[in-house]
Amino acid sequence: MALGRRSYNTRSDRIIPNVLPNIILIDNDIRKAHFLAFSMGLKSIATKQEKVTWDVDEFSPITDTLSAAVASTTATTIPVTNPSYFLPNEIWQNKRSDEVIMVKEVNLGTSNLTVTRAVTALNSSGGTAAATMSSGDQLNRIGSLMSENSSRQITRTTVPSEVYNYAQQQRVDLSLSMRQQKREMVNNNEMPYLMEKALKEFRMTLDRTDLFGERARYTDENGDDVTAMGGIRPFISTNIFDVGGTMFKSSLDEFLVNYGLRYGSTRKVLFASSQVILAFSNMLDTISSHDVTIQGSMGATIGTQVLYYKAPNGSEMAIVEDRNITEQRPGEAYGVDMSELARRPFSNNGISGDLEMHSGTQDTDDLGNVDTFVSDECLTYGYEKAHFALKNVDGGSFSVPIV
Repeated sequence: MALGRRSYNTRSDRIIPNVLPNIILIDNDIRKAHFLAFSMGLKSIATKQEKVTWDVDEFSPITDTLSAAVASTTATTIPVTNPSYFLPNEIWQNKRSDEVIMVKEVNLGTSNLTVTRAVTALNSSGGTAAATMSSGDQLNRIGSLMSENSSRQITRTTVPSEVYNYAQQQRVDLSLSMRQQKREMVNNNEMPYLMEKALKEFRMTLDRTDLFGERARYTDENGDDVTAMGGIRPFISTNIFDVGGTMFKSSLDEFLVNYGLRYGSTRKVLFASSQVILAFSNMLDTISSHDVTIQGSMGATIGTQVLYYKAPNGSEMAIVEDRNITEQRPGEAYGVDMSELARRPFSNNGISGDLEMHSGTQDTDDLGNVDTFVSDECLTYGYEKAHFALKNVDGGSFSVPIV
């Protein structure tokens, strides 16, 4: 018997490329791996490194607050919380008093602005008069205001944040002895039964990695580099609705309008546990459903049914159950902007990171058969605020919560 790394023929005719659709469509119950099924249609962009990075940028902030009170209506020095939000020749309005000020100078060291007070009331022009300012007053940026002979202004810039994930190499060997390939069982031959069972388990493994994986990189006991992919659940850190019991429709709508469906696409997919889906059923008398078709390889398709929920701002989310969430994270759901996601196989020099099957990988003296499935890829999630999570949901109600 050979020692060390297994050696087998890697001729192209022994490799079946990109078998992910076949894995997903192995049976008619894709609820066991709904997130994986929906992500099958994502754009695939090859990466040439295990570490995959992308930049995330945001628009400049349009609100800030006063860090201290200004008792005088003629004082021109205004202390603010974030002086970097301001530029000369911008006008800002005090939300409480409606006074409009024009920024003349910004001192980043002292966090003070030098301003012209009540600029829209100058020369009896009819604007709001100057008023005292309180600590914590909100200032709203309106825009720039230039004189007739304006000169070049300071450019407003933001610094993008780098985000990253790691490609994770996964492998499963479907090993059958010579007798297993010949044995007939009551309902079927043993070989197709074991093959289908192994594929279903691998499908759910891929789905759990996409959902729950924790990003990491380390050196194992053999000195090998290991990279683990981060899933969608740990990626969501900002827009989280911790329900802590019964989910009320009014509270959910408030969260969705202000946070969950505020950023990114107006149509998202909520991958949910059965407990969360039951909460939606309890919360609503009727909820619309729609049949969708997921396209597989070589024309193979499979249908599934999704629920639809429309928020007061007109945004929609499709709701589907993922059994891995039901079994491992009951009471949770993850709202995903699928347009922000991309599948990133680690592929280069003619070697693909897509999920592939290598047939006949058994040792040369093995009378059985081994087929090896291997993938080396990760997901990228785009703008983190485009996604959201619901947690600790154990019921739903249409009525207003009692305070």
